[in-house]
Amino acid sequence: MITMADLMSEIKKILRRDPSRMYSKEEILNLLAPRKKYKEIEQLLAELEVKNSLSESKTEVYAKCRGGTIYYKWNKD
Repeated sequence: MITMADLMSEIKKILRRDPSRMYSKEEILNLLAPRKKYKEIEQLLAELEVKNSLSESKTEVYAKCRGGTIYYKWNKD
């Protein structure tokens, strides 16, 4: 069984590949979906988005909405 911690680790690994690139929610879902459950990934991405919008400090994952699409990016050096 996949845990949320496992999914978070997979997402961070994707974002760290190219820290300057922003990945859309759909891109992340497509990269992970063949191996993971879509609903669990979608839930975790939504949690990351909310956490980022509520956080006053710098978080590891940056989330931003552009033109109705959510993008995620690695935000640590």
